Amino acid sequence: MRARSRNRSHGETGTLWISFSDLMSALMLIFVLVLFYAVYQYYDMLEIKTAELLRQSGILDQQAAQLTLSQQELESKEAALNETKQALESKEDELNEQSQKLTETEQAQLLLQAKLVLQESTLNSLQARLSEQEEQLKTAQASLDEATAAQQLQQAQLEAQQAQLYAQQTQMEAQQTQMEAQQAQLDKLVGVKSAIIEELVRALADSNISGASVDESGAIVFSSEMLFDVNRSTLKDVGKAFLNSFIPGYLKVLMSDEYSQYVSQIVIEGHTDTDGTFLKNMQLSQERAYAVLRYILSSEFTGISSQAKLRLQEIVTVNGRSFSDPIYRANGSVDMAASRRVVIKFRLNDEEMVNEMLSILENMNR
Repeated sequence: MRARSRNRSHGETGTLWISFSDLMSALMLIFVLVLFYAVYQYYDMLEIKTAELLRQSGILDQQAAQLTLSQQELESKEAALNETKQALESKEDELNEQSQKLTETEQAQLLLQAKLVLQESTLNSLQARLSEQEEQLKTAQASLDEATAAQQLQQAQLEAQQAQLYAQQTQMEAQQTQMEAQQAQLDKLVGVKSAIIEELVRALADSNISGASVDESGAIVFSSEMLFDVNRSTLKDVGKAFLNSFIPGYLKVLMSDEYSQYVSQIVIEGHTDTDGTFLKNMQLSQERAYAVLRYILSSEFTGISSQAKLRLQEIVTVNGRSFSDPIYRANGSVDMAASRRVVIKFRLNDEEMVNEMLSILENMNR
């Protein structure tokens, strides 16, 4: 049993060993396979790596070639850069020189600019003075033009005045001739008027009446008391008798063939004193003058012919003067009685012109 047990143990040990040996063989085989696979993988990887290394070596060679080329280019560029640097340094020197020249130029320009500013200021001052002188010149020119125009105007006025003076001289010569003729006519009219006044004074003296007078102008002045009552305009009988005794001789002188051609107007004026209003006295004076004329032109008055009455109507005028022309005493007070009057006066042809001529002649003789 022990033998069997030993045999059995020996047999189990041999089996175990075989199994271990198989196991080890298997493990070895696996190891070998693994090793072979690893070697295979290694060589495959090596080939791959070798190929990769060869590829990378080619790339490196290319890169080396490119690097060499780049190095050459870099060296070339570096040389060019050095040349450029030298050129830049040369340019920088030139630039510094130019900058210095520019600085000098700028300083010169500043100096020139300062001179230009000064010159511009001087030019502006000169321009202002020139403008002022131009204004003065324009003013002087305007004054000269104005003076020239004034001189021309004065020349024209002088020529016009000379022409006017010549015309006036010619006119004066003509007027002198006319005045000489008018002087002759004046002398004649004065002589005629003096003769008429003498005739009227004579006629008044021949009528042998009182209360009437002839002044130096030939006017016949009647006291109103001999014609009218106070504040009345109706002729009294004594007044009518006075007119009957004087008017025919008066009109006979003025309407005679010798003097009628010179008589242009006979005026009958009524005058009052200063008692009462102006309008009331105007009415009274007008009515009294009208009453005298109305009586002379009436059929009751037979001292002159109807033809003489018609001639009288052509030249007679009736005026009321109220108290506009009173008579004063020596002491300056109004003479009331003398102011109440009726005046009959005559005017000759061109008597106003003659009076004006007399005034002109008097002024010329002064």
